[in-house]
Parts: sequence; structure tokens; C-alpha cells
Amino acid sequence: MDKISNKSQKLLFNLIYASFVFCLVYLFGLGMGLKLNIMLQVLIVLLGSMMVKFFLLNPLILYGLLAISSLITILIHRFVSPILFTIIERILSLFKNIIAHLQGKESIASDNMLLFWAILIILVSLFTAFILFRSKNIYLLLPIYIVSFLYYWYNFFNQAYWMISIFLLAFFILIGLNKYSQKKLQNLYNPWFHTLTTYSILIVFIALLLPKSYNYIEWPWLQQKVYTIFPFIEDLRSYDIYSRKSGNATLFNFSITGYQSESSKLGGPVYLSDKRIMTVRISDSTYLRGNVKQVYTGNSWDTIIEPSANYGLKQDFSGISQEEQKIYYKQEYITITYHDFASTTLFSPYKPAKVSFSDNHMLKVNRDDVLVFSNGVYNGESYLVLVQKPLPYGMLVSLGIEQKKKDMTDLNIYLQIPKDKITERTKDLVREIVKDTKDDFEKAVAIENYLRNNYKYSLDVEYVPENQEFIDYFLFEEKEGYCTYYATSMAVMLRLSGIPSRYIEGYLAKDSIETGVYEVKHENAHAWVEAFIEPVGWMTFEPTPAYPVESRLENYQLNESDKDMELNEARENIRGPRNDIDDQNIDGDQTTVDGRKPNYEEDYEDTSTGLTSNTVDLFIIILLLIIPLRFLVGFLQYIYREFKAKKLSNNERIIYLYKRILRLKELLGCPQRYGETHYEYANRIAYKFYSYEEIGIKEITEIFVESKYSNSVSSDENVLKLERYRKTMENRLKSYLGKMKYYYQKYVKKIY
Repeated sequence: MDKISNKSQKLLFNLIYASFVFCLVYLFGLGMGLKLNIMLQVLIVLLGSMMVKFFLLNPLILYGLLAISSLITILIHRFVSPILFTIIERILSLFKNIIAHLQGKESIASDNMLLFWAILIILVSLFTAFILFRSKNIYLLLPIYIVSFLYYWYNFFNQAYWMISIFLLAFFILIGLNKYSQKKLQNLYNPWFHTLTTYSILIVFIALLLPKSYNYIEWPWLQQKVYTIFPFIEDLRSYDIYSRKSGNATLFNFSITGYQSESSKLGGPVYLSDKRIMTVRISDSTYLRGNVKQVYTGNSWDTIIEPSANYGLKQDFSGISQEEQKIYYKQEYITITYHDFASTTLFSPYKPAKVSFSDNHMLKVNRDDVLVFSNGVYNGESYLVLVQKPLPYGMLVSLGIEQKKKDMTDLNIYLQIPKDKITERTKDLVREIVKDTKDDFEKAVAIENYLRNNYKYSLDVEYVPENQEFIDYFLFEEKEGYCTYYATSMAVMLRLSGIPSRYIEGYLAKDSIETGVYEVKHENAHAWVEAFIEPVGWMTFEPTPAYPVESRLENYQLNESDKDMELNEARENIRGPRNDIDDQNIDGDQTTVDGRKPNYEEDYEDTSTGLTSNTVDLFIIILLLIIPLRFLVGFLQYIYREFKAKKLSNNERIIYLYKRILRLKELLGCPQRYGETHYEYANRIAYKFYSYEEIGIKEITEIFVESKYSNSVSSDENVLKLERYRKTMENRLKSYLGKMKYYYQKYVKKIY
């Protein structure tokens, strides 16, 4: 812009410049959790932005001040106190915290917050001042500012709504001033400026007054189409419908997951979403029950509406005695945090016992242990569930558990079959499947295996024809489908065999993002079956071939002489240490990093008053070169090790590659247990690394055992298989740790 002589115009430009900076850094402060009076923030931003502008326009003064400050610091360090060590350590600590914060690993420490905010003020002021007073192309401000405002607004910082309004008001005035300055019509300044300001204020004010509502047109089919083509749209603000103030939490309905277009009808096209809705903290992958349905109609499942029992939070509603808990169950804790999701249904594995939440409302529990919290759980909120998970089938039988069908309440509900709906060929098929079985457990396993082995898992299916029973169509005509097809078929086939069953809908937490933490998306929605098997009671069955079957230890034998020791050891293999549910913190707040200020006087005693600047420089250089040098050494050692390995025979190379694969599995959270054979280890973890298009750990183990313990010479093809599998595991570890941490661990710490 041309130089503006009018003092009022200069003042207005400076106010616009400062307001731009404030709008953005105020949101930055909110994002990092800055607790500072807003008027004090205005004063700090005003002073800071004016100083940055002054130094930008007068750089020689800045250089002079920096030179004088550096000289004073060096003199103090040499003759008074070695403060350079303190300054260097403080700067490193600050930037380490900032980098970790930007990576999403930790919050800004309390003693770093003001410093970080001050750095942001300087950076934003420098950028804005350069555009306004040097570049003079004011439209370059729009992409940075507007994108930042939208980002914070979509992340539920409602203050961004007002900041963008202030920014647009100031920007409209700036546009007018820019045009006015170019024309230099000084005599028109007062009436023109009055008109410009009036209209700018009116535009923004009317926009703010326009009616707003959370009610919007819902069109699920179109919504899923848009999300499929433009997946990033689903990550936007979504009208804030999942916040507590919206009050839109409802019972879980399977149709919201994309697996059914209608909640009342089974089958049909699938519209999956990869939107994250939960983070689950638990020791291993698990089923999260959301719905239990008992009545099959021929093309859908219905839930019997019944009164539910009310329980207080942290009150035990399991109905299991203390003695039974100790003998037949393993105690686990699961913490679930919602993300852009709200529900009055509380998801939990079977069998939940206690729930802890920051609210004090009552919890409703029905006959099938479905949990409903009428006050709802919303975006960003967490709850903790204590689960009494039954021990595997074989252990329960060995321990002498006695659960009988005749003792069940409302047995007929779980044996219900729609009259004149199930075809004769379906009944004949069930009789053929179970004809050689001895008891209910063998019948259930036979049905489960039949469905897993004889039908294709596919999401690409058509609607079930009208007037055709769903199971019959799947078993004899379509012969492919997804989880609802398999679960429905097994539930009804169990009932035809006289085994009580119930149809379960929910999610499968199976995607681990770090040890003990699982990410759940809508595409992880799943349906499965629970059957009442004498003498152990309700058991989970997985008829869908795309998912692994839980270990049941059918041939488990308990040695009476070592009963207590063996039982405790078996329990410890499948659960972590017990904790008191009342001691768990589930308020949903993120834990901040330790805000303790380093005690530099203690950490660095004054033993080096004679140090020269060369010593300090050498220290800085060494500090900066330690990591690169270690990285280079580690990289060269790795290359040399691989070079030597390539010269090994095929059998020796397979043994070498297998050891590297085991190490990768361990780093991914699946170490081999003490005393566990290679085959036992492979069978235990196979489902965690299952993929249709990749070779599996079982085949890898087979190749290794043959190479190590037989006299045959392994082929080049087998070596290539292990090399490809190792590469796959390396890529998984890289994704699991992140690229920077992966290469640091690999070449600097040399843990692999």
C-alpha cells in the first residue's frame, strides 16, 4: 500500500492488524488450555504484535539488541554464572514438549504454556505484519486464517465462530481502506469511511443473528454415498450433534453402522464408514455388546421389551457370588471413550458387573445384561466397566461348574422359532450337521464350523427377495454374506437343535493402535451369537469366517495336585492384575505432562566458572551430533548384518529371518510365552495378524520348523516368503510406532 499520512488511518490499520493476530492466537491458547484473563490476553497480543511490526520495519534495531543481549549473556556465563547451560536446557525442554504436543503425544506443560503462546504470537504477528506492511497482498491472509478458524470450529471450539466474525469484519474494512488509499480521495474520507464501516458491521451482525438449528435433513443413503466418495467430510463438525448440550444420545441401532439400511430388515447392501467412534482400553481384542435380540421373524430380529432393573453406578449387578467370581471368572477392566459419537447404550463384553462414570444417574440392566444409561455418554466422555469374563469352556468343565437349561428363566424365549417360516430343507440340514455329535457343545461347534467352512464372506450382496425366508435364501441360494447372515443362521440352527441362543449386535474392538489400546470404527460393527451350553452357561460363538474363534481349551485337564497353582497361572495368562474400580479415573480429561520446573541450580552446580565459549560451542555440537552419529552407526551395523545374512544357506537364513520376525511380533505386543512351542505360539496369535492376501504366521512357522529340524534343504521360494512376511511386519511396526520412532528404535536404540 502507499504510505498513509492520516493518523486516524494509521491507527485503524494497526488496530486491524492487532485484531487479526488476536483472533488467531486466542484460539491457539484455547487449544492448549491457556488459563489467562481475556483482557490480559488482549493487552499482551497488542503489545507483542506492535513490537513485532516495529522490529520488522526496523530490523537494524533488532540486530543490535540481539547482539548486545548475546554479549551480555556470554559475559555473565564466563564471569558470573554458567547460565548458557540453563538456557540451552530450557530451550531444549520447551521445544521437546512442543514437538510432542504437535504429534499429539502430550499436552503443553504448565511452565511452557506462556512461552509457547508467546512464540505463537511472534510467528502470527510476523506473518500478518509481513503481508500487511511488506507484501501488501492482503488476500494472502485468507487461506491461513480461514482454514485455522474452520479447524478449531470443527473441533468444537465454539469461540472460533466469534473470532471468524471479528476477522471478517476487520477484513471488510481493510479491503475498503486499501481501495480508498489507492484512489487517494482524501476529501471523501469521512463520508466514505462512515459508509464502509456501517455496512461491514451490518453484514457481520445480520449473519450472526440468522437463526441456527441443530435440526438438519437426514438422508442416510445419500449420506453414506457422500462419505464413501469424500471420506474426509465425515470427520467434520457434523452440527455438534454428539455434544452433551445437543442431548441427542439414543439407544444403539445396528442400522447406523452401515451394515443394514433398515433396522427392521436383515441383509441387503452395505455402506461402511471408517469413522472412528471409540477408543477402548483393554488387555486384548474383545466383543462389545450393544444389542441382544431374542425373537426371529423370518427376515428380522426383535427385542422383547421388558422392565429393566435399576442399579447405582459402581454397584455390582452381575448376580455372581464372590466365591463363583474367584473360581469361574477372570476379572477385567475396560475403559471406553467416545469420539463424535453419543449413545445411551453402554457397550461392554459379557459379563459386565459394575460401571463407573462421572455422572450419578441410575443404570438400567435387562435380563441379557444390556446396559442403558438414560443420561447418555457423549463425545469425549469415558466410562469404565468391570467385567467378570467366564473362563474358557475346558477350564469351566474341569472346575466342575453346573449350569442347567432347566434353571433358566423364560427358556422358551431363547428357543423361539417363527411358525411356518423355517423351511424343511433348513431343518434337514441342521439334523445332518449334528447327527454325529454327543452333547450341546459339540452341536454348537459343528454348526459354527459348517457355516465358517461352507459359505463365502462378502459385503457385495443383493437384497433378499420378497416373501423368501432369510436363512433359507442364505444357506441354499445366495451362499455368501456378512456377519448378520452367519449370526442369524447359527442362532436359529442352534434353536432347531434344542440349544438356547441369542443374537448379539455391537462392535468388535480388534484394531490395536498401541499396547492395550484399540480403535473402533463403524466398519468394526459386528453380529455374533451367544448360546447356553450345559454345563458352563452362556458362551460366545463366531460363525463368520472373516473373524477368529476364541480359544475354548476343549481338552483342558486340571491336575488336582497342582490345582491352585495351575488355575492361578492360567488366569494370569489371560488377564492383568486386579484393581479396584472405585480407584479408576474416568472423568475423560487428558492427563497432562509433569509441569515441574527443572531445578537448574541443583542439576548444574557451579563447578565450571572458567569455561570458555569454545567449551560451550563444543558441548552444543556434541549434543547435536550424538543422535545422527548413533543413527549412522546403527544403520551401517544393520546393513552389515543383512549382508552377512544373505551369504547364509537357505536353512540358516530362514532361521535368521524367523528370529527377526519373532522380535517384530514382540515389539507389536505379542511376545512368545515361556515354555510355549512355536506351533502353540503361532496358533495363539494367528488371528491378530490375519489377512486374506498375505502368508500367515502358521505357514511361516511350518517353514521354520522344517528348515531347522529336518534334513531337507529349503527352497529359495521359502526364503522369499519369510522375507516378504518380515517386510510386512516391519511395515506394521512402522505404522504402529510412527516413522520417526520406528527408525529411531531400529538404528539408534537397535532393539531390532
